[in-house]
Amino acid sequence: MNEPYSSSIAFADQRGQVADDLPQLMRSAVLVAPGHVEIRDVPVPRPGPGEVLVRIEAALAGGTDRKAFQRGHPQIPMPGPFGHRYAGVVAAVGEGGPDFVVGQPIMGVHTAPCLRCSMCAKERWSLCPHVMRDKVLGAFAQFLRIPAHIARLNLFPRPARLSAVHAALLEPLACVVHGLEQIVWRHVERVLVVGLGVIGLLFAQLLPRYTSAMRCGAGRRKRRIELARRFGLDPVWEVPAGEPIPADLRRRRFDLALECTGKVEGWQLAFDHVLPGGQVLLFGGLPKGTQWPVDCTRLHYEEIRLIGGFHFGPQDVLKARQALLEGGLDLDPLVDACMSLEELPEVMRRLSASEGMQYAIAPG
Repeated sequence: MNEPYSSSIAFADQRGQVADDLPQLMRSAVLVAPGHVEIRDVPVPRPGPGEVLVRIEAALAGGTDRKAFQRGHPQIPMPGPFGHRYAGVVAAVGEGGPDFVVGQPIMGVHTAPCLRCSMCAKERWSLCPHVMRDKVLGAFAQFLRIPAHIARLNLFPRPARLSAVHAALLEPLACVVHGLEQIVWRHVERVLVVGLGVIGLLFAQLLPRYTSAMRCGAGRRKRRIELARRFGLDPVWEVPAGEPIPADLRRRRFDLALECTGKVEGWQLAFDHVLPGGQVLLFGGLPKGTQWPVDCTRLHYEEIRLIGGFHFGPQDVLKARQALLEGGLDLDPLVDACMSLEELPEVMRRLSASEGMQYAIAPG
């Protein structure tokens, strides 16, 4: 089993492995332009030295994919391959690659830090300037090539008891772990989760691993509010778009607010509801160039701590993977349906229309 970032990983002595039935062409999604995704026949990639080719069993379409589809994304070039959260089985291993065998179930994430730069030396792996340089894109396809440095660091065996759909949640779960690891938990007695999509509901489920504090939620849509309560948030307030904040919530203040909406109004609600000395994790990213006016008097004199939460490091991935392996997470409600690769355009339409939170794509 792959171990933490500092360990040496076994490598294949043979000159690579390739499945007997590896085809020449595969079906793959291409994000052509905002609002336009196509399913095309493209060559099946062959793994180079140290690389691994994965036969995709499940890939997840969620919030990041929706944003990229609607308006573009700085880390998802267009036109180009689409999808980055995946699980599957090994289809081929390049010469000198990790010690996986063809047919072995795997799980992984789409990036890895360089481990050589100044940020990596400070163990700020999510801020490595190279972490997005050779990332994995193209999970909405029948096969996916994993670059050598990612295969070496962030590709793992997947036990048979863990489904491909659940394993594909490793990436967002690692992001949530990274956010929680940045919090100073001393004196945190009341927590507010702002935004009850997939990320907010993952926070709800992981919070008990970090704190025994009172855990509350604020969000929209009846189904998500019901799930938040099911996952231990109480009370949970419905905050409809464009309407006043409920009076009971307006009176409340929290030691920690976890912002998971990716909207200015979500950032503002989180900031407005922290106590002096409180912390705000700004997890949901805003479009490039967005300016957010903050009450500097409160920020300064009340010593409020604002924390940006971006991406993850190798240790976050390991902790997220361990949470998946241990079980106890209620993950089925976070995936609205499993659909075919050919139905991806319909999936993106549904996500853009806020019809569901997340979909699994099964290329097979």
